[in-house]
Amino acid sequence: MAQHWTHQGGGWLPPPAPRPGVVPLRPLGPGEILGGALTALRRYGGRLLGALLLGQLGALLGTLLLIAAVAGAAAATALASPTRTAGSRAFVHALVPATALFLLVGWALAGALAAALLRPAVLGRRVTALGLLRAALPRTPAVLGAHLLGLLAAAGPAGAALAAGLPPLAALPLAPVALWLGVLFALAPTAAGYEGLGPVAALRRSAGLVRGAWWRTLGVTVPAGALAVGAAYALQQWFGILGALLAPALLLTFPQLSAGLLYADRRLRREHPAGPLSSDPLITGCP
Repeated sequence: MAQHWTHQGGGWLPPPAPRPGVVPLRPLGPGEILGGALTALRRYGGRLLGALLLGQLGALLGTLLLIAAVAGAAAATALASPTRTAGSRAFVHALVPATALFLLVGWALAGALAAALLRPAVLGRRVTALGLLRAALPRTPAVLGAHLLGLLAAAGPAGAALAAGLPPLAALPLAPVALWLGVLFALAPTAAGYEGLGPVAALRRSAGLVRGAWWRTLGVTVPAGALAVGAAYALQQWFGILGALLAPALLLTFPQLSAGLLYADRRLRREHPAGPLSSDPLITGCP
């Protein structure tokens, strides 16, 4: 590798790390991770949004078919029931889970798409919305499982305390535990989507990558979430209906993109601390 002379203290230094994509191919600082996620949105946002909308459209059609089937069953129940409200209750009881499932699928699909975009974004390669969707769909169930298991692990202790009848103030001391576990498993959806791991293995992978860098992980994930919320609010205020349509996509994708770049950074630091960066699977084949 060629060297260059620096006047800052004198001496020969290696050249800057190559940057074919949204970030330099070296361990990253928190600002570079957030900036790289913003750059990824600028370069690939249209294709990412297109893939997300196509996937959500498919999920919406499936949800509507499910609701239609339930509506038919509810109508049959109403005809056979002596009460007028039996069919309505059955329909409402099915509508709520169907809507929740639609929202969960959208959440998981955004995580799977962010993981599918990680390699093209780091390498600066072209990708299409259909290509992203094809890569993300098979991993969406695993990403959803990682999301739900991480949420269950973080909120489970406090939820169990509340379910046991304890007052909310009694469960308050469990909040630091929930925060610690939430950060520990923050990279699990990316691991599930990028490495093809199952939900449990993805949680173990995230814990291994975050171990020793908990505060650093917190210092990236919290600002990423805050930036997404602030930008989503600004979109709604500035662009009205269009902004209201774009805001949920931003809330779903930007934190996931930041987590993906943090995942890449943690792999470089833990698995290739001294070797050439090109040996990392994320950037194999980089020119």
